[in-house]
Amino acid sequence: MNRRQLKSHRFLPMYVTPNKDRHGTERLRFRRKGFPSHYFKAALGTEDFRIEYAECMNPATARAAVLAEAEARTVPGTLADLFARYVAVPERLGPTAETQKKVRAVLARFVEGRGDRAVRAVTFEHIDAIIARRRAKVQVGGRWEGGVEAARKLRKELVRLFDFAVKIELLTRNPARQASTVRVAAGERTTGFHSWTEYEIAQFRSRWALSTMPRLAMEMMLWTDQRKVDTIHLGRQHIKDGRFKIRQTKGGKQLEISIAPQLLEAIVAMPPNGGLCFLTTSFGKPFSVKGFGGWFRDRCNDAGLPHCTAHGLRKATMRRMAERNMSNQTMKSMSGHTNDDEVAIYTAAANQIALADEAIAQLSRWEKSSLQKRLDTDFPQVAENAG
Repeated sequence: MNRRQLKSHRFLPMYVTPNKDRHGTERLRFRRKGFPSHYFKAALGTEDFRIEYAECMNPATARAAVLAEAEARTVPGTLADLFARYVAVPERLGPTAETQKKVRAVLARFVEGRGDRAVRAVTFEHIDAIIARRRAKVQVGGRWEGGVEAARKLRKELVRLFDFAVKIELLTRNPARQASTVRVAAGERTTGFHSWTEYEIAQFRSRWALSTMPRLAMEMMLWTDQRKVDTIHLGRQHIKDGRFKIRQTKGGKQLEISIAPQLLEAIVAMPPNGGLCFLTTSFGKPFSVKGFGGWFRDRCNDAGLPHCTAHGLRKATMRRMAERNMSNQTMKSMSGHTNDDEVAIYTAAANQIALADEAIAQLSRWEKSSLQKRLDTDFPQVAENAG
């Protein structure tokens, strides 16, 4: 697909046109009245593009039909065959539809271009090389892909995929388990998304007053401590007895979270929108997850906070709890995390100065009271010299 073809509608399917995104990158876009708009990820002319286009034309049934047709053409014993058999039971991919979608995408990317390769021909050296390529960060369509976490995720899902291959006797040994683990080099260590400071929260509130959608979005993220995918769907129907009743998309955990006065104030200040979601676009429609992330990032830029994100507010709530020495169990009751290792990721941004000050204060009080009495009693000569 060259640039000349991309700019000419003559080579494109019906309702598909070239369009420049906000980064200036030219992409293909599906637009049809009464249908959801869609930017294509796959290149024109590929099987993945055909699947995406069919999905746009008939969102309800197209993908299942196209995938069934593609899977019917697979050769037994190939990676394409293994993939088709593995994903045939969605529960193998994860507990929720959202997780299943993400895992399937990871594995589909792995199979793409090598689907006709025999499963028995895959060695741990092949897996090592593929994971190494995934570890390298590359820019695709205006966004960065790959990296350490992407490589770790790929290896984890390949271990599960090839464990399945062993179970159905396509293999006797799992090559992904033999592949090297993905270790983080000193220069690659990162704290992830920036955790908002109290000054940044105040700055955002100063820029976006009550009764504005950005202010409501910030307070919703800060006081519910939920992921974007769950926060954007919250509405009055989720409130009972002064609490939000939330079933998290990731993991399916059921939570009940009290509505803080600050959040209630932000909700009440908004004009009624008549919809099922508190957070809506300028057209009064619910946000998509990606749409909300991009919109909120722009609102942060408007507030002079280009390094701040919606997810960073989730970390800020965890930081606030850590700074007040709340227990891990208390913090997990808010965030919905399952184990302490996950909580530790978010508490890493706890205010080191405040915690260290408290430690010194406690040690000082201990030495002045308990230790001095013990010295006076057990070692009077030492205590006298020390005085």
